[in-house]
Amino acid sequence: MNDPDIYIGVKGSVVCLDHTTGKEQWKTHLKSSQLTTLKVSGDLIIAHTKGELYGLDRKTGRQLWNNPLTGLGYGYCIIASDDPSTDVVLSAQQANDAAAASGGGAGAS
Repeated sequence: MNDPDIYIGVKGSVVCLDHTTGKEQWKTHLKSSQLTTLKVSGDLIIAHTKGELYGLDRKTGRQLWNNPLTGLGYGYCIIASDDPSTDVVLSAQQANDAAAASGGGAGAS
């Protein structure tokens, strides 16, 4: 799939935006309203929120599968791959640490 859409994870939802217009193509609400990390892998979007992992169809956002990751808790999740052509999403703590180091921490205005 060579689709340039933008995928964001926010407050327990995954949103697909058109990269040229910013217009929402689809939105899928998952279980929570917490941080949502993503990884795009071929036709699949892998999303993590509130201790659960989801597989979503990249074109439609339809949920294909869910794994409750039983016994692993609700902490941050980094979704990685050995595929060098894909991005890895930083955990919220790493993003907060980077912002704080640059003077743009959560308490900054």
